[in-house]
Order: sequence, then C-alpha cells, then structure tokens
Amino acid sequence: MTRSLLLAAALLTLPTLSTAHAQDAPRVVVVGDSHVERLGPMIARRAEAAGLESAGWLSRRGWSTRRYVREGDLAARLEEAGRPEIVVVSLGGNDRPRDLERYRRDLSWIVAQVRAAGGERILWLGPAASDASRGPRAEATGRWHERNADLQAELVPALGVTWIDSRPATHEGHGRDGIHFTGRGYVGWADHAALFLDESAPVTDALASHRASGAAGAGALPHG
Repeated sequence: MTRSLLLAAALLTLPTLSTAHAQDAPRVVVVGDSHVERLGPMIARRAEAAGLESAGWLSRRGWSTRRYVREGDLAARLEEAGRPEIVVVSLGGNDRPRDLERYRRDLSWIVAQVRAAGGERILWLGPAASDASRGPRAEATGRWHERNADLQAELVPALGVTWIDSRPATHEGHGRDGIHFTGRGYVGWADHAALFLDESAPVTDALASHRASGAAGAGALPHG
C-alpha cells in the first residue's frame, strides 16, 4: 500500500481489489465530499449485493469540484484503487459556481480524470436537499444546492455521464445542521443511488419510476 493511501485527509479504503480481479466483476469506487464518509461504505455494500466489487471510497470533507481540480490528483487516486470501471461521484454540495463556463470546465475535468483512470461508467450524485428550518446556514446552503443541482442537470449529461437527482431521496433524515444526515437519512440516499449501479438490472416499474424522476439521460461524449 502506498504512503498516499494512509493520509488521514483522504479516506480511501481498498477492501477487495484482489478478489475483484479474480472474479472479473466490475469494480465501483465512490468519490466526493464529506457525505461520502457515510455514503461510501453504504454504496459499497449495495454494489457487492448487486454482484459488483467495491474498490473503496474517497471522502474529502468540505471539498468542492473546484478543490478537486486544484488538487489535480483524482486520476492518480483512482489508479491506486485499481482503475475501477464504475465511479460514483458525489460533488456539488460545496460548489459556489458564479461562471457557467468555468463550472462546465470543472465538471469536465472530473469526468476526464475518471476516464483517464479507466472509468467506463460515471454516476454523478447531485447535491442533496437541505432542511431550511434548521437555521440560516442550512437555508443558504439549500439555495446553493438547488442552483447547483439545476446547473448539473444541464451540464453533466452532455459529458456522457448519468446525472442522478439526489433531492427526491433527501427531503427527510437531516441531522442537526440541516445539511448532513442521520444514518437513516444516508440509507435512503444510498438506496436511491444503488438503483443506478447495474444498468443491466431488470427494469421493474419502481426502478423505471426512480430512474425517470431521478436521473438525466447520458448524452454523447464530446470529442477533443
């Protein structure tokens, strides 16, 4: 294990890489901000229940999409995780975009890094709903989350990525700050995300409804 995997600032766990290669099952990694501390292991368990392999999760508390761009190491971290075929991105909760084109470039950079590290499918979880009744901070954050979700719904599918609207699954279960969630709240969010993990899964009426209301269809991957 390399030294960088031991850094406390970036919690990347690699539970079953050797097994994943042996069974030749697609591997899943979850990357994002503080929500991934709870979402990561939950999505990992759901991935394994769906016959996939978890290659861990990377949680960076307080990080925005732009902070990932500035750090510049996402492809390298995914390489260390064994070049997972499926990458779940949970970013946008800390974004404060004021320039549409710059935000488009930041989102594109994340996608390009995942592709460069072998990612074949990218599922992008949009910002969660906030509970504005918890106070001014939650109310202000909620406004940003709504704006960012609307921007991502427009921009992310054009990058050949499945964008998942997290808001339908996150209207309840908030913690004290109105921004993060209780364990039960994260369970609901993880269940929602897991519906999109296996694109070959039989489409039941319930799944079709969730997908229709919670995800934007993938657009063509841009050239150049």
